[in-house]
Amino acid sequence: MKLSDVLAKERIIINLNGRSKYEVLEKMVKVTKTSEKVIDEVDLLEKVIEREKIKSTGIGGGIGIPHAQTLGVTDFIACLGISREGIDFNALDEKPVHLLFLIATKERTNNIYLGLLSRIARLFVDEAFKQKIIKSNSPEEIMRLISEKEED
Repeated sequence: MKLSDVLAKERIIINLNGRSKYEVLEKMVKVTKTSEKVIDEVDLLEKVIEREKIKSTGIGGGIGIPHAQTLGVTDFIACLGISREGIDFNALDEKPVHLLFLIATKERTNNIYLGLLSRIARLFVDEAFKQKIIKSNSPEEIMRLISEKEED
């Protein structure tokens, strides 16, 4: 499964900001709710926050991948938030996060779910590509860049 399969331009937030990582997560879940795949926004937010309290999903390198398996969604869904200033997300490298990928799926889809998380991490190891995404000015441009990168 590719990131472009579960992300849509309607779920890309340019200039994401917030006072805390939980405020940012709440904003992202609200945007994700625009999809018919989200049937319980409250449950989705609770599951994402529960997961975040176990251990930060800020994986380092300016990337965070908050995620949850929940019955609050009917299928895989993603939301991308971009912060040029950076968000304190308690990342493993203790640096601000600039790209946040909120990923959710219904429960019991472990192999595909873990594969998608791994694929996102691999895509954004390329610093030049990551900077192109951060500097992009439109969701359409971001979707095009991601699709092209996934074809490489």
